[in-house]
Amino acid sequence: MRNVVLLDGQPTLFDAVEFNDEIACIDVLYDLAFLLMDLWHRRLPSHANAVLNSYLIESRDWEGLSLLPLFLSCRAAVRAKTSATAASLQREPEAARELQQAAREYLDMADLLLRREQPCVVAIGGFSGSGKSTLARGLAPLLGRIPGAVVLRTDEIRKQLQGLSSLDRLEQDDYTPHASEAVYATVRRRACITARAGHSVIVDATFTDARERTALEQVAADTSVPFVGFWLEAGPATLINRVERRQADASDATTDVVRLQLAKGAGTVHWHQLDASETPDSILERARICLAEQQVVTRPRA
Repeated sequence: MRNVVLLDGQPTLFDAVEFNDEIACIDVLYDLAFLLMDLWHRRLPSHANAVLNSYLIESRDWEGLSLLPLFLSCRAAVRAKTSATAASLQREPEAARELQQAAREYLDMADLLLRREQPCVVAIGGFSGSGKSTLARGLAPLLGRIPGAVVLRTDEIRKQLQGLSSLDRLEQDDYTPHASEAVYATVRRRACITARAGHSVIVDATFTDARERTALEQVAADTSVPFVGFWLEAGPATLINRVERRQADASDATTDVVRLQLAKGAGTVHWHQLDASETPDSILERARICLAEQQVVTRPRA
């Protein structure tokens, strides 16, 4: 964050290594780790988590997740070293003390980033408009290793498998059973890789098919991590109103899709039921309570 300047109204990255390509060209995830670490240190966990998930959906660098804690720790250690060096060169006592304190904070963070935490798989299901993505975004920074859980959203993965961006539109004819099976299979594969790498996973999907709910539960069992499922429940009027008001979202669901989902139903769902008509903050707090009851630890909200 200290290497970004507003130049002619545009955020511009800079560094003093442009003279040497061997120094300037590094692993992309290691480069990104500096931004993630800085955002977290500046108490912007939601921003850090959003950056990581945006990177993963674009890069598909799922295997790199096993190295992320080390990369983040190295970046914090670099900040500790540069802060300590700057403190030793500082002539103003107050400025020197601030830099010394910063060095200690970064060193503590470098240690924290290497500590192992038990990952988990969390599923958030419900009909379109129930607020699954809102809950996933709110919960992700609070769960698992820094910078929080990896979010696997079927709406985004479906577009990615078609070679489209998240905001490109698909026709309803593209939502075939075969296409949906491929999407959920991709979700399970990525969830398995992520959990084995030591990171928590949140899967954001309708999960109206009981077989898909069972299959994801099996992924958690196969990777020996806890599983917690949430089902968001809301009345037809609430769901339809929310879908009508959507803008710039990866979901292609229309009000007709909502009515079709309601008519078809989802069978008996054994996951934790959450009232989706409540405020996002209330739903998030109820989800945290359910997780605590399952011995899944979440961080305090920033």
